[in-house]
Amino acid sequence: MRNMEIYFVRHGETEWNKEGRLQGWLDSKLTARGIAQAERLRNELPNFQATYSSPLQRAIQTASILADQEIHLDDRLKEIHLGIWQGQLIEALLKDELYDAYCNRPAMYVPNGGETFEQVTHRMWDFLMDCSKLHQGERILVVTHGVAIRALLLKVLNLPIRKIWDFGEIDGTSVTKIVIENGRFIVESIGMTEHITLL
Repeated sequence: MRNMEIYFVRHGETEWNKEGRLQGWLDSKLTARGIAQAERLRNELPNFQATYSSPLQRAIQTASILADQEIHLDDRLKEIHLGIWQGQLIEALLKDELYDAYCNRPAMYVPNGGETFEQVTHRMWDFLMDCSKLHQGERILVVTHGVAIRALLLKVLNLPIRKIWDFGEIDGTSVTKIVIENGRFIVESIGMTEHITLL
């Protein structure tokens, strides 16, 4: 049987990314750079049998640039819900003990009105399981978010929550590729950004 390939792409740079503002389930538009990132990536990607996206507009906008086919929206691909932090500037939260735990002691992080890392991991894994059954042997594009991708990698690589920030940067339109070979999940690449190095 042919291996299944899943390309997890983070959305392009947004206005709030540029401002240093947390988004979570809130939204802001792609910047001109974010659009250029997606256009560059489109030229590097192979053809896909199906495309999925988070229902958040920044992901849909990115997916619309990347894919010339129907985009299937799935709530499980949303970014982590950040509760009362959503829409706030990161700079304003640097002295917040909860935010410090979120960044530096993720295993101790308890959300204030949002989601835990475990909840995001669970829904992303649930999506991957369904996708792997529905698209056996196919190549799939999935446009989602930075923490969502990190949370899924924890499950695939069997790592604890404290390792969620250990993967390096998951930049705008970076590609994280997972291959399913004879029932085994293989992480082939994490956060590839060769297409945007000159932007």
